[in-house]
Amino acid sequence: MANLRPMKVIKTTIAIGEETWNEFKKIVSLRYGSSRVVSHAVEEAIRCFNAAELLKSFSGAMGIAIEYPSIREVEERRPKLRVSAGEEVRGIRDERQARLSGFEQHCKEVR
Repeated sequence: MANLRPMKVIKTTIAIGEETWNEFKKIVSLRYGSSRVVSHAVEEAIRCFNAAELLKSFSGAMGIAIEYPSIREVEERRPKLRVSAGEEVRGIRDERQARLSGFEQHCKEVR
Protein backbone atom coordinates (compact mmCIF):
# COMPACT_ATOMS: atom_id res chain seq x y z
CA MET A 1 0.00 0.00 0.00
CA ALA A 2 1.57 3.28 -1.13
CA ASN A 3 1.39 6.28 1.13
CA LEU A 4 -0.60 8.81 -0.89
CA ARG A 5 -0.95 11.36 1.89
CA PRO A 6 -0.09 14.94 1.09
CA MET A 7 2.55 16.76 3.12
CA LYS A 8 -0.04 18.58 5.21
CA VAL A 9 -2.81 16.61 6.91
CA ILE A 10 -6.01 18.08 8.33
CA LYS A 11 -8.45 16.58 10.78
CA THR A 12 -12.16 16.87 10.12
CA THR A 13 -15.44 15.62 11.51
CA ILE A 14 -18.15 14.13 9.30
CA ALA A 15 -21.53 12.58 10.05
CA ILE A 16 -22.12 9.15 8.50
CA GLY A 17 -24.82 6.61 9.16
CA GLU A 18 -23.65 3.93 11.58
CA GLU A 19 -24.48 1.05 9.25
CA THR A 20 -22.64 2.71 6.36
CA TRP A 21 -19.59 3.41 8.54
CA ASN A 22 -19.44 -0.14 9.88
CA GLU A 23 -19.73 -1.58 6.37
CA PHE A 24 -16.95 0.75 5.17
CA LYS A 25 -14.65 -0.31 8.02
CA LYS A 26 -15.37 -3.96 7.23
CA ILE A 27 -14.43 -3.41 3.58
CA VAL A 28 -11.25 -1.56 4.61
CA SER A 29 -10.31 -4.41 6.91
CA LEU A 30 -10.83 -6.98 4.15
CA ARG A 31 -8.88 -4.95 1.62
CA TYR A 32 -5.93 -3.89 3.76
CA GLY A 33 -5.97 -6.60 6.44
CA SER A 34 -6.66 -4.07 9.20
CA SER A 35 -9.13 -1.35 10.02
CA ARG A 36 -6.27 0.85 11.29
CA VAL A 37 -5.90 2.46 7.85
CA VAL A 38 -9.42 3.87 7.68
CA SER A 39 -8.11 7.43 7.22
CA HIS A 40 -6.09 6.32 4.21
CA ALA A 41 -9.12 4.52 2.77
CA VAL A 42 -11.34 7.59 3.24
CA GLU A 43 -8.73 9.75 1.50
CA GLU A 44 -8.49 7.23 -1.33
CA ALA A 45 -12.28 7.23 -1.71
CA ILE A 46 -12.34 11.04 -1.83
CA ARG A 47 -9.59 11.05 -4.45
CA CYS A 48 -11.78 8.82 -6.62
CA PHE A 49 -14.29 11.66 -6.86
CA ASN A 50 -11.60 13.98 -8.22
CA ALA A 51 -11.12 13.03 -11.88
CA ALA A 52 -7.77 14.83 -12.22
CA GLU A 53 -6.42 13.16 -9.09
CA LEU A 54 -7.69 9.76 -10.27
CA LEU A 55 -5.97 10.23 -13.63
CA LYS A 56 -2.76 11.31 -11.89
CA SER A 57 -2.85 8.26 -9.61
CA PHE A 58 -3.59 5.89 -12.51
CA SER A 59 -0.86 7.33 -14.72
CA GLY A 60 1.62 7.06 -11.85
CA ALA A 61 0.69 3.42 -11.27
CA MET A 62 1.09 2.72 -15.00
CA GLY A 63 4.39 4.62 -15.22
CA ILE A 64 3.00 7.18 -17.66
CA ALA A 65 4.13 10.79 -17.34
CA ILE A 66 1.34 13.26 -18.00
CA GLU A 67 2.28 16.79 -18.93
CA TYR A 68 -0.35 19.48 -19.04
CA PRO A 69 0.16 22.30 -21.55
CA SER A 70 0.47 25.86 -20.33
CA ILE A 71 -2.20 28.45 -21.12
CA ARG A 72 0.15 29.96 -23.70
CA GLU A 73 0.59 26.58 -25.43
CA VAL A 74 -3.17 26.04 -25.50
CA GLU A 75 -3.70 29.47 -27.05
CA GLU A 76 -0.96 28.86 -29.64
CA ARG A 77 -2.47 25.49 -30.65
CA ARG A 78 -6.01 26.85 -30.85
CA PRO A 79 -7.28 26.82 -34.45
CA LYS A 80 -7.44 30.21 -36.10
CA LEU A 81 -10.79 31.05 -37.68
CA ARG A 82 -10.82 32.74 -41.07
CA VAL A 83 -14.24 34.22 -40.52
CA SER A 84 -15.42 36.77 -38.02
CA ALA A 85 -18.06 35.33 -35.71
CA GLY A 86 -19.68 38.77 -35.57
CA GLU A 87 -19.98 38.93 -39.35
CA GLU A 88 -21.47 35.42 -39.48
CA VAL A 89 -24.07 36.25 -36.83
CA ARG A 90 -24.93 39.53 -38.60
CA GLY A 91 -25.43 37.61 -41.87
CA ILE A 92 -27.72 35.07 -40.20
CA ARG A 93 -29.75 37.82 -38.58
CA ASP A 94 -30.04 39.72 -41.86
CA GLU A 95 -31.23 36.58 -43.65
CA ARG A 96 -33.81 35.96 -40.94
CA GLN A 97 -35.01 39.55 -41.12
CA ALA A 98 -35.39 39.28 -44.91
CA ARG A 99 -37.41 36.05 -44.54
CA LEU A 100 -39.66 37.57 -41.88
CA SER A 101 -40.13 40.75 -43.90
CA GLY A 102 -41.05 38.66 -46.94
CA PHE A 103 -43.53 36.67 -44.86
CA GLU A 104 -45.13 39.88 -43.56
CA GLN A 105 -45.32 41.26 -47.13
CA HIS A 106 -46.89 38.00 -48.35
CA CYS A 107 -49.53 38.17 -45.56
CA LYS A 108 -50.45 41.72 -46.59
CA GLU A 109 -50.82 40.71 -50.27
CA VAL A 110 -53.09 37.75 -49.38
CA ARG A 111 -55.48 39.92 -47.39
